[in-house]
Amino acid sequence: MSKFKVYHVDSRPERQPHVAEAAELAKADAELVALTLEQQQDIPAHVTDADGIICGYRQVGKDVFDAAPNLKVVVRYGIGFDNIDWQTAVDYDIVVCNITDYCINEVATHAISLLLALNRKLVAHNDAARSGDRVPLGPSGPLYGETLGLVAFGHIAQQAAIRAQAFGLDVIAYDPYQDPAVAEAAGVRLTSLEEVMQADYVSVHPPLSPETRGIVGAEELAMMKQTAYLITTCRGGVVSESALYDALKNGQIAGAGVDVWDPEPVHKDHPLLEFDNVIATPHSAYYSDASAPLLLQRVGEAAADVLQGYMPRSVVNKAVLDRVSLTPHPDR
Repeated sequence: MSKFKVYHVDSRPERQPHVAEAAELAKADAELVALTLEQQQDIPAHVTDADGIICGYRQVGKDVFDAAPNLKVVVRYGIGFDNIDWQTAVDYDIVVCNITDYCINEVATHAISLLLALNRKLVAHNDAARSGDRVPLGPSGPLYGETLGLVAFGHIAQQAAIRAQAFGLDVIAYDPYQDPAVAEAAGVRLTSLEEVMQADYVSVHPPLSPETRGIVGAEELAMMKQTAYLITTCRGGVVSESALYDALKNGQIAGAGVDVWDPEPVHKDHPLLEFDNVIATPHSAYYSDASAPLLLQRVGEAAADVLQGYMPRSVVNKAVLDRVSLTPHPDR
């Protein structure tokens, strides 16, 4: 019998077995148990003996914490953590982890790919070539010498900046929490949100939190040039979809590239999909043959780290470290 039990609370049958996660958890003498779809409808009732929880999009909050008195760690698949009550978790001495060191290059590349596709009107021209129709060539900016504005300047945005600069774009960014020296070293100027929104292309990169929800709304979109494009690959909810719809409907901006939605998955009848000047992808920016297996391994690793008393690679609720003693991992 294993020493610890870790529950996967939103597993899908087609994604089982969770071999990579289970292999990492086995290093901590932990067993992985995947809740059935039926059990997932009442998570608290089925995790009473949990030492750890791993999750994707299911809500994990106080009701779960109360039901699982031995719970020590909650790990989220991915970078975002808005579905976990990470602040309340501190009061229960529960460490909340996300995976911040995967898909950085993939999402950065996807964001710039959307920018390029919008600039070159690749979707429209592909459709025209296949149908034998002719479409107007313009308007299309030169890229070289134009400006990309980044909302937030974390790891993904920094990689997006490198790619944009390779095409001759000037890059500016808004991030009140970033060290100006980091931006300066990357050849990026930190500035106000207002100036960023006036760039030729605006790419949005913050995690979703109460502070960042709707950070790009009607007021911010009104600052954009009529010829500008918005790209969002972070989390649905950071950009107000209703405000973006109105901006597109009224011709306030030239178009948008959207990979993240609120809620997800995106439905085929989503209002933003009625616009030909919107390039849509179904939250697929994170994926590559390298990033997907790394994510699975990192999730299992994070839970195993905490269960063994080691510091994981990323802790969301850092205040919990004043209450829980974790030591550096000997192999890192």
